[in-house]
Amino acid sequence: MSSGKQDFYAKEVTEAIKMACDTLGAAQEDLNIEVVETGSNGIFGLIKKKAHIRAVLAADDQTVSHDEQVEDVVEPEVLVDEPVKEAPKKKKKEKAKEPAKPAKKKSSPPSKPAEPVTEESAELVRHELSEVLTLMGFASDVTVEVDGATVKCQVSEEHEEALTGQDGKIIDSLQYLLRKFVARKVEEKIRLSIDIGQFREKRKIELMERAKELAALVKEDGKTQAIPPLNPSERRIVHVALQDDKDIRSRSVGGGLFKKILIYKPGKGKKPGPAKRGGRGKGKKNDSKKVQDKSSADE
Repeated sequence: MSSGKQDFYAKEVTEAIKMACDTLGAAQEDLNIEVVETGSNGIFGLIKKKAHIRAVLAADDQTVSHDEQVEDVVEPEVLVDEPVKEAPKKKKKEKAKEPAKPAKKKSSPPSKPAEPVTEESAELVRHELSEVLTLMGFASDVTVEVDGATVKCQVSEEHEEALTGQDGKIIDSLQYLLRKFVARKVEEKIRLSIDIGQFREKRKIELMERAKELAALVKEDGKTQAIPPLNPSERRIVHVALQDDKDIRSRSVGGGLFKKILIYKPGKGKKPGPAKRGGRGKGKKNDSKKVQDKSSADE
């Protein structure tokens, strides 16, 4: 390095030159500048290298000839290749689209009526229920009645209060378990129902009265009312009890076997969704039809 030259470091070459101009009190064109290092950011921004220049006043630098003086230093330009314009591709002639043919509706085969339950299967149901009740500590007399593919089990009344507790959830759970046990031992599709005394009939009347009471409250203050979780057959009782009332609606919510029922005014209790296109009356169904669909879904 010749005498009189000074080193300057900065993040970029332009900053180092400005620093040299300020330090030496001269314009850039009055300096002889040597770029030693342009600087870099390193790998992933680590191990950064600063820009490094050597500068001296041109009038004081006797070692550098006029031809060797450094011209104005500028940042190297980045050459960007111009995109090559591809020749326009010839458009393929589109074939005229044939009108879509209406899909043929597949006629579903008529459902076969369920075969009636045999005496052997009915006796198996009676025996399984008697065994379960005995294991539970509520030994009872059990009789069965066959009605097509349904086996109706009637349990004696000595343990009615214990077996019908929690609004019938115990007997409903017992009925569910009995179906599972029987399904493993017979090939027939058997529908089962368990009743103790007149519990089912009393429960039906109770649910219908409760549904109408809540419907009256909804009409009075407009607030949505709910009935605690019910099994499918009991939910259907509520829906049927309210299906002719045009001022309120009912629907089941929740998951699993037991679901709650919401009773509300039209326009409430529904999740907001995107507005449907088309006329106002297009796509709407009769309200009583909706209730019937919900009732059939709960069966």
